[in-house]
Amino acid sequence: MKVMEHLYVYLWDDPRENNCNSIFIDGKTPVLIDPGHLDKVNLLFDRMKDDGVEPERIKAVICTHAHPDHFEGTLAFKDSAVRIGISKREEQFIEEEARPMYAQHGIAMPDYRVDFYLKEGELHLGRHELQVLETPGHSPGGICLYWPRHGVLISGDLVFSRGVGRVDLPGGDGAALKSSLNRLAGLRVELLIPGHGPAIPGAERVRGNFDFVKAAYLTL
Repeated sequence: MKVMEHLYVYLWDDPRENNCNSIFIDGKTPVLIDPGHLDKVNLLFDRMKDDGVEPERIKAVICTHAHPDHFEGTLAFKDSAVRIGISKREEQFIEEEARPMYAQHGIAMPDYRVDFYLKEGELHLGRHELQVLETPGHSPGGICLYWPRHGVLISGDLVFSRGVGRVDLPGGDGAALKSSLNRLAGLRVELLIPGHGPAIPGAERVRGNFDFVKAAYLTL
């Protein structure tokens, strides 16, 4: 669904299956953020087409972190010219944690590809200027994307509506999550788009959500 000029948000709202929310930013460098599970990518493409967005226009795919429900969908692009990016620390996490887990279960690690690394600082997508924020906690190399011009925060699995990301999975770190959450709470946010669940529009509602999760989780 188109929520503002150049910005499309595709929320996953089927409670029967796990998958992440996906975001598409149009422009000179059309980018898809968090494509989700591989077997759900075609459904995402159909939703984009319904909005008049041809998936063939995608030039880059960015993942907030490397958990399968966000990253596995990059395999749909591995034989194309689409460039795929995550943080270098998150790729290290894949190699150190995920690959051994696959081997322990006798399963071949998917032949993923990473073309560029996301790191703290500015990210230019044509005329769009975003900020990459390194926000470990849910995963060691997780990142969030902030679009200052529009006050849009794409928070991955760090913070949701009335909740925060799990830290009991490999690579999770409760202290790091609290630090990252405090950092995000200081931003001017008009629209919060989390990795799962509903988006939160309006600065007052976003602020109220940060106040709630900080009171509920930062005091534990």
